[in-house]
Amino acid sequence: MNTWFAQESYGDLPAEIIIITQMVTILYIVYFYQSFSNELKFGVHTFFVDGYKIIMEKITALLLVHISLQIMLMLTVYVVFTTVYIFVGIELSSIYVSLFRFLIDYMFFPLLFTAFIGLIIALIFGTNKVSIFFIIIIWFLSGVINQEIFSSFFETVGANDWKSLLSIGPNSIYSVYQPYMGFNVDFGLELRLFTWFLLFISIILVASLKWTIVKREKKIILFIVSGLFIVDIGSGFLSIQNNSRAFNSADEIRETERYEQLQRVDANLNYNIKAYDITLDGDDVRTEIKFDYTDTNKPSFQLYYAYPVHCITVDGKKVSYTREGDIIHINSGTDKFKKIAFYYKLADTALIPHSKNSAILLANHGWYPKKSNQHIFEKDLYLGTVKRTDDVPVHEKYFFDLTVDDVLFTNIDSQGDHYKGETNGLSLIKGQGNRLNYKKYDVIYPADWLNMSKRIEEVTHRLETIFKEIKLIAPMKVNVLPPNLVFMNDGTSNLISNDHLVYSTNGSTLAINDKEVMKDFERNLIALTVEQKGNREMYNEWINMSSQMIKKELGFPIYEPGPTIDLLDSSFEDIVNTIHAEFNLLSVEEKRTFLEQWYLSMDDAWTWENVNLLLEERKTN
Repeated sequence: MNTWFAQESYGDLPAEIIIITQMVTILYIVYFYQSFSNELKFGVHTFFVDGYKIIMEKITALLLVHISLQIMLMLTVYVVFTTVYIFVGIELSSIYVSLFRFLIDYMFFPLLFTAFIGLIIALIFGTNKVSIFFIIIIWFLSGVINQEIFSSFFETVGANDWKSLLSIGPNSIYSVYQPYMGFNVDFGLELRLFTWFLLFISIILVASLKWTIVKREKKIILFIVSGLFIVDIGSGFLSIQNNSRAFNSADEIRETERYEQLQRVDANLNYNIKAYDITLDGDDVRTEIKFDYTDTNKPSFQLYYAYPVHCITVDGKKVSYTREGDIIHINSGTDKFKKIAFYYKLADTALIPHSKNSAILLANHGWYPKKSNQHIFEKDLYLGTVKRTDDVPVHEKYFFDLTVDDVLFTNIDSQGDHYKGETNGLSLIKGQGNRLNYKKYDVIYPADWLNMSKRIEEVTHRLETIFKEIKLIAPMKVNVLPPNLVFMNDGTSNLISNDHLVYSTNGSTLAINDKEVMKDFERNLIALTVEQKGNREMYNEWINMSSQMIKKELGFPIYEPGPTIDLLDSSFEDIVNTIHAEFNLLSVEEKRTFLEQWYLSMDDAWTWENVNLLLEERKTN
């Protein structure tokens, strides 16, 4: 049975408060409506010339008391969540500060707005019974979970769409935290809350005009409302520009569809890269590439299409360029250039999110210009969707000089205010996370994971053992477990190079050392470290049989014995079942030899009859 102590992803725990907030808001709205509508009907302001001033003072007093109570309530909830985090073992980090900001955005402000809604309905409808109908409608439409209620509408609304102003809730109540990126809070959301705040104030002032007696009061109110309206438009516009795409499904779908339509392009890669000099200043990036060989005047590079390029210089001279998806072609003017400098800006997208303080820029993300003729994502006909295409070339190394602030992880060494070193691909992570040094490993994991010190021994031991076993059955891209281990639990694709491994549990909320998570180690590491050969189905079945062999030898449980699900109910099911049955009768050494010969011999022309024949040869030997 899984308990709180056998899981990860505690960052999504505060999402529970969003549901509670939605339920409580209706009670607050009714309370403020009843209190103020009765006050307007029987209040003493009707007996005085300055009655409007009395109304405004009462509204202000109600709001101040409400704000004070909500601050105390929010602090209480914060203490509760903080206590839970500390109790289960979440380390002290910026996640606790981010949690407070989360509660302000998704608890304090929505509850504050309930007072405004109750007051507005009281001012407009008084004690009329039709008020109840409008209370329910407004609560239903403007609630903090309206993106879940009207999911069919909001799933088409991008982060920079004006329709995003119609909601103050999260994109999803089931996922409010992403590893290293933090909670689903951003400056755009807070500007949206400010926009709603000004809108409510304006409506209250307009609705209260019928109680004005002195013309001067009405003119002042109209002047104030005009000013608020102008500021409101400005803040709404800025909100749209500053919304994060990290949690937006509509932007992810659109970007995925864009990549599905991209075609392969011709690229000129007649050059050899020697070194990179990369400087990150906020979102601005300067990348200078040095070459030790060039033989083209139109070199091509891979650079993420969403990053706007300011200019490109070749040996100090500005040159023209063209872009086709993630491929950028440069008109260098000479085929004997020494340096090319790219000046561009990082941008926030759904597939590669980025913010001022958080970024996951892995070596296969195309965040710096690379020698490649592929788009970062391409449609995979086998999977039916897009996937990352650019593996890190483990047999090539470049020298990197990186200048950047506030880095959680990078796979080159720190030297003062710089990071320098040789590697085949540069990864950079900024944001909420923790580090642990264990033996020869530097372990990086999300801030919402429990302390890894009690679990890392079990995890690294299994990973090391699997690496040794894979080495016995197939040539590997990387022969040993890299010294830097980066763990995630989102949909980030796994990545391996000589000096770092990025491993994602692919959305699992279970602990990294849970049996349900570790059962995928063998399959995922084989797919990551062994080059694909032959057709996809046969390669996947080779991985399946190899992982089952390793598990059986090491005494790990096999949850799904037999062929992969892709081969079940197919014309190959019988022969593959026969191969499995015969394979299981072999000794461990015979299995290793068979799997090795199968992999080395496998190509696109191989059929299951070839595999069966190879197995029969092993039996006769």
